[in-house]
Amino acid sequence: MNSTQILCFLKAAELLNFTDAAAALHISQPAFSRNIALLESEWNISLFFRSNKQKSTQLTPAGKAMYDGLQEIIRQYENLLKTAQSIHSGHAGSLKIGLISSDRIDDRMLHVLDFFHDHYPEVELSLRRGSHSELIRWLYDNTVDFAFCLELEVQGKPWIQSVPLYPLDSVLILSSKHKLLSKDTLTLADFKDEVFINVSSRESPAINALLMVECQKVGFTPKVVEAENVSEQVLLLEAGKGVAIGSINNIACYNSNLTFVHLPELRPIQLVIAWNVSNPNPCAETFRSAYEPIE
Repeated sequence: MNSTQILCFLKAAELLNFTDAAAALHISQPAFSRNIALLESEWNISLFFRSNKQKSTQLTPAGKAMYDGLQEIIRQYENLLKTAQSIHSGHAGSLKIGLISSDRIDDRMLHVLDFFHDHYPEVELSLRRGSHSELIRWLYDNTVDFAFCLELEVQGKPWIQSVPLYPLDSVLILSSKHKLLSKDTLTLADFKDEVFINVSSRESPAINALLMVECQKVGFTPKVVEAENVSEQVLLLEAGKGVAIGSINNIACYNSNLTFVHLPELRPIQLVIAWNVSNPNPCAETFRSAYEPIE
């Protein structure tokens, strides 16, 4: 059995006339009839009722069963091929996206995700939260295809590329009952006697160093309690163990027992979409091509 024999059978079953079917496939009548006979011999069934008096022919019950079954197989094949081509082109499949575990998903991030889903509904987006170090590790081993992370976390890593997402305001997070909140204006120097809860250098060397740099710029070295990761940092803030510098998207900012203040010394931090340059997922290129930076 080969594809030519199958095509001959399907065309003969469609037209119920060997002469017309042979002409439609540009095959000589003897070669066409031989292909049908070879199929019948291999399958050990008669596919057609033959009559020397009539040019037309009819399918036998076995032939009808084979025709219906092959039609269904062809439909399945065409659907399978279409799916495979969509996956190959990156228009179908799945993407895994990592998010900072301590940050909420804001409207701007939702816009990026919804825009892609609206244009490529056959690509399933799955979201996963992780610490700063986990996001980098997941990018490295392709556990996630993209990470929405801080630019300072991916700088100096040649195997990572990124595009800007949007800047996030840096704020000071503190107890909603903090005594300094009664002041009309606040600066970072006002908090020189406070305990700062900072992520450990093991979790994020860049973020860990940033606190020290910002405080020393205004003339003091902070007293620091280190949290193993951003989730523990939020927990310590909620427990009233100190203050912290974080992004305005930090979930601690929206805790009823905490609040945040904008300080003139704190600069925005850039959020980016980052990926491993060797990521093999075809959908990754589709996501990158579809992304338009948020103004």
